[in-house]
Parts: sequence; C-alpha cells; structure tokens
Amino acid sequence: MTKLFSGCVFAFLLTAHASSAFAKDPCETVLCMAGMLQGKGVVTGCDGPVADFFDIVKKKHGSFRPDATQNARRQFVNQCPTPGGWGDKIADKYGRIRG
Repeated sequence: MTKLFSGCVFAFLLTAHASSAFAKDPCETVLCMAGMLQGKGVVTGCDGPVADFFDIVKKKHGSFRPDATQNARRQFVNQCPTPGGWGDKIADKYGRIRG
C-alpha cells in the first residue's frame, strides 16, 4: 500500500513538473510581437507566443473588458525586461483587441 501511495505521489510530481515546462514565456511573446509591430506579421514559430498574448482575456458577466484585458496583457509582456519599453508598445497597439 505504501509503495502504491509513493508511486502516485511521484507520478503527480512528475506531471506537475512537466506542465510547468510549458509555461508561457513573456520574453518569447515580446520578441515575436515586436516583429508584428515592425510590420513583419506573425513569423514562423511565433504562433504559440502570439496566442499566449491573445489568450489573456478579461470579462465581466460574460462581456469583454478591453481595459482590463489590456492591463493584464501589459503585465504579462512587462515581465520581460526589455530596453525601449517593447512590452508597453505591444500592449498599447494590441492590448485591447479581442483575441
């Protein structure tokens, strides 16, 4: 019984660790979306990071809240320290757009 419990705990810890390996990376998002700001569109390999940005949506009573969404997206991209304020530029242009 103890071995079964230990095995379950070990499997849970492995699963929890594996899922954190796929956490959203704000720096990757900033890099990809900086290209969008410069008119390059979504480049190859950037679909996931761009989707991470647009997946951040704030609603109240089922209605889209553009200001709250922009603020949440700004907080996400500003987790990546960049010279020139790229996070703010990205949030200013794309933060209020419905994903």
